[in-house]
Amino acid sequence: AIFLFLGSLAENQISNKGAKALARSLLVNRSLMVLDLRSNSIGPTGAKALADVLKKNQVLLSLK
Repeated sequence: AIFLFLGSLAENQISNKGAKALARSLLVNRSLMVLDLRSNSIGPTGAKALADVLKKNQVLLSLK
């Protein structure tokens, strides 16, 4: 098993499309507890996709 407790994707030019893909992966997340998405290009639709998945994800404790 792979365990990743802290992930940083800060300053990676992640767009709405990338944020939506990340949201889909967070639906099955079992180990990522902290995720840093600061300084990306995520707009309102990407942010909404992430917000919606956070209602279901029980593992992620911090999203920046």
